[in-house]
Amino acid sequence: MKIIADANIPFIHEYFGAYGDLVLERGRAITHSDVKDADILLVRSITRVDKELLADTSVKFVGSVTAGADHLDTQWLDSAGIAWSVATGFNAPPVADYVVSVIAAMQAKKMLPPDKINAAVIGVGNVGRLVVERLKLFNGEITLCDPVRAQKEKEFTFTPLDELSDLDLVTLHVPLHHSGEHPTAHFIDKKFLQRQKRGCVLLNASRGSVINSSDLMQYGSHLHWCLDVWEHEPKINKMILEQAVIATPHIAGYSVQSKIRGIDMIYRIACEKKIIQPQPRPPLVIPEQQLAFTGGAHAWQDIVLGVFNPLVITAMMRTILLPATDYGHLFDDMRNQFNYRHEFAYTSISDMNIPLVAPELLAKVG
Repeated sequence: MKIIADANIPFIHEYFGAYGDLVLERGRAITHSDVKDADILLVRSITRVDKELLADTSVKFVGSVTAGADHLDTQWLDSAGIAWSVATGFNAPPVADYVVSVIAAMQAKKMLPPDKINAAVIGVGNVGRLVVERLKLFNGEITLCDPVRAQKEKEFTFTPLDELSDLDLVTLHVPLHHSGEHPTAHFIDKKFLQRQKRGCVLLNASRGSVINSSDLMQYGSHLHWCLDVWEHEPKINKMILEQAVIATPHIAGYSVQSKIRGIDMIYRIACEKKIIQPQPRPPLVIPEQQLAFTGGAHAWQDIVLGVFNPLVITAMMRTILLPATDYGHLFDDMRNQFNYRHEFAYTSISDMNIPLVAPELLAKVG
């Protein structure tokens, strides 16, 4: 059996190394000739998998360590009889943690109210559901926008996109669809941006192309941009990078724990589909981290930002990317090398002196 895999998929050897010839390639550089005689293809979101890549190959299964499938031509894969799967929901906990970290950072910069944050969650699937649970901790009104769920669930309370306004925070967690009944490509456009109040925080942790970048620059300057995903990655718009309050290299869903969770899900699906047979192997232990906060009293924001601070990553992004001419590979390098963040649920805090409200909030966060 021959397996072609993106070299930056963590734990690929531990899960698939025993199944024959495992060949690792750069995700953006995988070609038809690479996969012509392969049985399995394992990718991330940066590899476009379609007829051009897989026609007349021996590939029987495509596994993508991603939550979405917009980089897969699933209709063609189905018609070609090629099994495929994504790791649905594997990144929900770190994305929800990321949203809390952004809120902490924006409150520290006095760009969000200290309490009662009125927020809209656009896209309330696996990730959005968990984000909603986190936002309930901030005692504000939460508006849900998800027409797909509204069609399927009679009890789902739904606010249409064109009615969203007067918000402190808008956070995006939608798949990227260019067509269909509910397309999301460029659905955050001039009309949406102009309708939002000055100082509203626009947070995108879904796909870069759901925001019309040209409209954002022309009509969204009154908003605070917090962007983890970018149109035209990895050649992102430097003007947007300069103007964003928070800018991170598509790592909202990255954590030590999610990287194990994602490859484990793809492995189990491949076994269930009988693409491979389960092999006995030592279980991977999901690690935890211990942090200590000493000294004076700490606000809950201090604790959260001590676990992960998006403002630090923002400074790194600007320092590394803005002076460079050929910066696409630098964006990818930052993303690939981001392997040290732990989820809140796997972080223990000791020796801390914080206000009484903070322990309860931190416990509920994770």
